[in-house]
Amino acid sequence: MKKVPLKSQRKKASQVRKTTKKNNTFEFGVFNLSVPPSISEPKNLTTVNTKWIPFGDDNLFPQYLAELKRKSSTHRSVLAQKTVFTSGAKFVCANENLEKFIEDVNADHESLRDVFKKLADDYYTFGNAYMECVMYDGGVNIYHLDATTVRMSKSKKEVYVNSDWCRYWNTEEKIHRLPIYPRVSHNKFVIHFKDYEPTFSFYGLPDYVAALEHICVDFEIGKWNHTKFMNGFQPSAIVEINGDMGEEEAQKMVHEAQKKFVGEGNNGKILFIVKNGDTSPANVQIIKDDQEGSWLDLQKITDQNIITANRWQPSLSGIVSSGKMNNTGSEIRIAYDLVMTTVVRDTSELLLNGIRTVLYKEMGYDPKDLTIHYEPPISYANDVDIREILTINEQRMLIDEDLPMLEDGDMFVADREIIVTEREGDDSDEGTEKKEITVEQY
Repeated sequence: MKKVPLKSQRKKASQVRKTTKKNNTFEFGVFNLSVPPSISEPKNLTTVNTKWIPFGDDNLFPQYLAELKRKSSTHRSVLAQKTVFTSGAKFVCANENLEKFIEDVNADHESLRDVFKKLADDYYTFGNAYMECVMYDGGVNIYHLDATTVRMSKSKKEVYVNSDWCRYWNTEEKIHRLPIYPRVSHNKFVIHFKDYEPTFSFYGLPDYVAALEHICVDFEIGKWNHTKFMNGFQPSAIVEINGDMGEEEAQKMVHEAQKKFVGEGNNGKILFIVKNGDTSPANVQIIKDDQEGSWLDLQKITDQNIITANRWQPSLSGIVSSGKMNNTGSEIRIAYDLVMTTVVRDTSELLLNGIRTVLYKEMGYDPKDLTIHYEPPISYANDVDIREILTINEQRMLIDEDLPMLEDGDMFVADREIIVTEREGDDSDEGTEKKEITVEQY
């Protein structure tokens, strides 16, 4: 005979299930995009019960920044541009052995530029970047460590690495330690990259930390627009019809009115209200949707604040200043030179100096000539007059490869503007006549 659980036992089981569900909800609380009320480091380390220093009040501030980056289109675009410009086009060096090494720097067959790009991305996103090095006989493998997985130790001599700080923050077997260079343990070490930040001695902060509210607003604007399109009912008018009619007659009247006055789709719907027992004239209320202008202004302000907080330039993000459409190339070049001076080169040198240290001290390379080759986003091709750099025949080939080449077309247009010809005369110099004629330009 099957035993039926008592009411008290069923209630207890229900309570267990509710508790489990609550715990699961807590584990994914990191996806809440509300801005943390404060971002600080503990000053009294004796109050910290762990061997590592939490980053943020809940130790999940890097995870919060990563989720924020995935939610805001403007913010993500700026961070991607900063990373691409900082990584440059390629690494350049004169040493052939070093050049061969930077093409394959680890067991995953990543190039130095691949690792450098990830370090730059983490540095701009989290304010911290971590490079792991593994020594072997004859060399060193260089890897990138995901900044969301790393926490600093109290002693600042090692880091704690955990693949999931949401779940395993107190599980020793899920956390492993790595020494910070110049300390080496088990042929491994880590180099930590960060900038100075007042009141922060363990971690750095990203440039945009003052614009967290605006980044959240950028996400909410997109979310609001999507919700409005999917679920919003925005009637263009409300029509109140007063009279004495049955329900079926009223539905038929509304249906006929909608067929006649309302177009396809949901835009411009009219809301009809039929009121029985009232003989007053029909009341028509026009609904005006005037929220779009304020939302557009809010989007502009939000974009500007995000770009400014990232120390970036609007023209590099595709926002051209008013009245400068004809001079866009010059504006972008000026903006590029500015960010190269104030943002990109400093960050590149910070990361590159750490790599140079490893190459010199652990591998014996002289990395002084290891540099990054940068390419501007806008070339000067449009500013060059092709008549000054291409011959007549070369210009004709640009127009149409099938155009016949001119016999004397291997010269520049400027050389053909004035042709000096010498007409044959007497053998003596006195019988020679010179004439200057102007011919049509090609």
